[in-house]
Amino acid sequence: MAPSAGPAAAVGALVRPAASAGARLHAGNLGQARNLGLLLGLTLALLLSACTPTGEKPGPTPSGSEQPVRPFTVLTTDRITVADPAAITDAGSAVIAQNAFQRLMTAEPGQNVLKPDAARDCIFEAAKVYVCTLNEDLSFHNGHKLTSSDVKFSIERATRLAVPGSSASLLSSLRRIETPDPLTIRFVLSREDTQFGWALASPAASIVDEELYDADEIRPPDAPIVGSGPFVVTSFTSDELQLAKYADYLGKNPARMPALVLRTAPDSATIEEAMKAHTADVVWRGLSTAAVTRLTQQVQGNPEKQTTDGYTMTVLPGVRVHQLLWNAHSAHRSNADLRRAISAALQEDRTLDSIVPNGVVGHVPSFELGGKAVASVTWSRRIQLTLGYDSAMPDGRDLANQVRTRLEDTGGLSVRLRPDATDTDLLLLDRKAWTATAMAWLQPYLDAPLPASSSKIRTSDTRYRAAIDDATAMRELRTLQSQAVTDAVMLPMTQRNEYLFARAGVQISDQSFGPGWQLGLFGMKG
Repeated sequence: MAPSAGPAAAVGALVRPAASAGARLHAGNLGQARNLGLLLGLTLALLLSACTPTGEKPGPTPSGSEQPVRPFTVLTTDRITVADPAAITDAGSAVIAQNAFQRLMTAEPGQNVLKPDAARDCIFEAAKVYVCTLNEDLSFHNGHKLTSSDVKFSIERATRLAVPGSSASLLSSLRRIETPDPLTIRFVLSREDTQFGWALASPAASIVDEELYDADEIRPPDAPIVGSGPFVVTSFTSDELQLAKYADYLGKNPARMPALVLRTAPDSATIEEAMKAHTADVVWRGLSTAAVTRLTQQVQGNPEKQTTDGYTMTVLPGVRVHQLLWNAHSAHRSNADLRRAISAALQEDRTLDSIVPNGVVGHVPSFELGGKAVASVTWSRRIQLTLGYDSAMPDGRDLANQVRTRLEDTGGLSVRLRPDATDTDLLLLDRKAWTATAMAWLQPYLDAPLPASSSKIRTSDTRYRAAIDDATAMRELRTLQSQAVTDAVMLPMTQRNEYLFARAGVQISDQSFGPGWQLGLFGMKG
């Protein structure tokens, strides 16, 4: 699939509900197919085929040389570490939320218009009252009916668990939920919040079966994964997710494949070998910069625009964003001179000038780019810091080493790398926001402000959420991004392209991704 103008233009547009309080979102007519007779017929056929009539000899045993049909396979180095959508904090695990669960709302990848999914429509009935109406006849993968009671349970559960790093904090304006009938959910807010519909499109707002999920505990990965999304999870291990199309799905993104497998590879070399052996149909992330460069050169030199092994390349401009985040629990975070020195040390390599990326409506240039970095060291003894990073991140160790080198070159720091650790002083993030909004990108900064900045940030955040005109909204976003420079607890680093490779014949639509460019397997066909 050749790159299209859609993904290029869509990177992270700020999504805001229409200023009109009566603006309504329509899902269109969504049909339902309940093929009970077909299922009964297939069941009977399977039972009959498993029996040998009396007196008849069994047929010959199939030859051991026959190879089983390989399932449609998507390869990545991203790992799924959490299967409970309320506890998802990383893009790898977000695959579960996007493909096995539904939310009331969703959006096209990177676009600025909310779309209903499990909901038929949603509307602000008043400044602090947001009402959603469910599609009729929704059901979970286990056959249980999905009603407004399940939605209420799911949202309240996510806010109660309040997993740090999850999208639950986006629901902070919620005061209570009312369910006057099985299809109606009324969200009563504590303050005006034009962004609330977007919170309902984030992973923590995924709808779970209240008969199965514990209200007070995160569901363990080995427990059955039951949602109402386009795919049913048929098997889940640490390195493989098997999915089958859910025929009774009612929503925006029905699956185009009857079944597929998402497999986690250990490294870029393993993925390249799989491409050569044609055992991968789609490759999403995981390839090193050197591998991507080689494959790009092959595509550019091929009249069919394919790699030597027959893969097409889809480029998602600006979708890969790297940031450096101070751990809120670090003992060194309160040192303003240290924070400023680290920000200056990264200035020469920085290609992104705000924690809201380029292409997102509301992006305001804030941090210095390029030039000669001058990191002022005001302390007499070297400060020992730890830097955590995800070892599954493409080029993760190389990027972490580059950051370490820049920081140690200041002459005042020693940095120890700790792969896959989250209790470090600094965290290197290869991040995708939950939705394509400025507030989703600002979330880690807003969740853990410095004490001295907390009041100013909270005030600006509240004003932005209440704004119904663009001028007010932009003024508050400018204030927040400017304050982020002063605080320097979350630092932009780079914004690059993301790449997807697919074997010839595989279709990758623009809808193959979630609202924040998370992998949406429902859009693939091959």
